[in-house]
Amino acid sequence: MPELQLLWGCEPARQFETDWLHWLLANQPVHDSEPCWLGEPLAALGSRRRILVESGLLRLERHPDPARLAGQRDARARRLEALDALGPFALVHLSDEEGFDGDELYPMLPGGTPIWRNFGHSRFAGLEPCPVVFPIGPRGLFLQPGPWSPASRRPLPWAFMGTLWGSGSRRLATALFLRALPQGFFHGASGFASGLPLHHYKQVLAQSVFALCPEGDRHLDTFRLYESLQMGCIPLVVDVDHQAQALLGDRWPLPPLASWGEALAFAVTTLQSPDALNALQDQTQRWWQQRCQLLSTALSTV
Repeated sequence: MPELQLLWGCEPARQFETDWLHWLLANQPVHDSEPCWLGEPLAALGSRRRILVESGLLRLERHPDPARLAGQRDARARRLEALDALGPFALVHLSDEEGFDGDELYPMLPGGTPIWRNFGHSRFAGLEPCPVVFPIGPRGLFLQPGPWSPASRRPLPWAFMGTLWGSGSRRLATALFLRALPQGFFHGASGFASGLPLHHYKQVLAQSVFALCPEGDRHLDTFRLYESLQMGCIPLVVDVDHQAQALLGDRWPLPPLASWGEALAFAVTTLQSPDALNALQDQTQRWWQQRCQLLSTALSTV
């Protein structure tokens, strides 16, 4: 199979998903272009399979500068024109949660371009071909081997570390668990800059049985969910507007949880049986490993 060429239409070092993307393609011969590729390496591409990586990071700013958005649009137009001249390619879109970047980017693509994007949105379901939604995955530190222990031997029954947004259910979830299981680990922050150091965050997850994984500021798909899975935690995910079903699929090994009250009751009951804890941890890990393998295979052959 020809070598895979990742053409970076963004700065890889600024994208949290860069390590995850490389990890999924680890079994493929992959060549990376220079950041913000503008067509210079055309002669060297040859018969390589081409994937263009674009970012919606600018759209995550609360009030993005119109001049910067216009500059991004013009640079993309030049990249797409140069790449289209070579023939078919695929797009990996590290999108914004609201999908605003896709509204602008997707009409610019040549017809039939396969799209892989994170953060699913129903309004893109009518596109042809329909975008494939892939998880934002864990950050780079969590893709490295780390400490591991069976769930029944972990000292912390649960953990939550993160920003306590005014929206969403994070305050309710943590309040319920703190009241019923105060021996868990809680670190609430007012913003990203006031969180725990990443290595400490990883150590806490490695000692925790359950990880509370409520929705983020705008979406249920969070780094916390996949980083918990990488560290062997059992993530507790409460369905929000039927997002969990779409995100995790039918084979998710935990029962559907409609509220954080149900999640607490499930955790309290399961914690009473070490064998049940370890079995659920094993089931969750098998699910995650199979999910990663399927993603890796599908992305490698897109």
